[in-house]
Amino acid sequence: MTYRFFLSVLLLLAVASFKDLYAEDIIPQGQVGLSPEIFEDIRIGTKPVNETIRFYNFKDKPVRVEVSVHNWTTDTSNRVKLLPPTTQSLDQWMTINPLNFTVPPKQNRPIRFSIRPRMQPEPGEHRAIVYFTEIPAENDTTAQQTIRTRFRLGVGVYAIADPAEKKAKLHAFRLDRNTLLADIENTGDIHVRFGGRFAIWKEQDFPGSSNPDKVFPKNKENEKPDGLAARGRLNRFPVLPDTRRTIATALPRMAENGNYIVAVQDTLAGVPRLHTFKLTQ
Repeated sequence: MTYRFFLSVLLLLAVASFKDLYAEDIIPQGQVGLSPEIFEDIRIGTKPVNETIRFYNFKDKPVRVEVSVHNWTTDTSNRVKLLPPTTQSLDQWMTINPLNFTVPPKQNRPIRFSIRPRMQPEPGEHRAIVYFTEIPAENDTTAQQTIRTRFRLGVGVYAIADPAEKKAKLHAFRLDRNTLLADIENTGDIHVRFGGRFAIWKEQDFPGSSNPDKVFPKNKENEKPDGLAARGRLNRFPVLPDTRRTIATALPRMAENGNYIVAVQDTLAGVPRLHTFKLTQ
């Protein structure tokens, strides 16, 4: 008996990459790809907008794909939630060509879409997600396997109708064990991201908050200064207009037990900040 299931990549939502929509990568690397993986600042009005997505097939066999477009939001668990279309939803104004196609092995093909509003767009953000879903081949020899997987990749499209304002409030930011938690409320008309980076230092080697260039050095990973235990990027999952969400960034576990300083440099809606936390492990 053959079981089929979808492997979904929500690139968030960037993370770039609709990977920035949702920082998760559950498609095995080297199979298929999209470029770009997100359209984040398309301006819409009375004139049509034309864009292109390129689909890459890195497999040794052809790939058949079907395309669909949906209206969407996020739920309180920061997961993509599809919504019915409305007269003001971006999916109703998008034309995509082609909607079904086959890509030969090791090749790619363009998929074009246009945005033509059927009415005056209301000010603010209009969103759509374009899904690329694999169509299993009828003569697929993997049918004898216990599990057969089908990919589904998403490209996030964010379109803005002026006037619109990017505004947000950081209600709280804390460290809970090995996870950074940012409580963010979007008070504007455009999605915001908690963009930034973190650096984890051994407490005795921390350069001090007044030395950000030393706290966040530009050295390559294999050239880290003594005392810098780890570094990385914050989760950039979007917080949509009129929503309040907690964005979590998991920190790596330290190789050695001891006391550490977690320094975070972030920017939310254009406002930069520097935070420090104590971490004992």
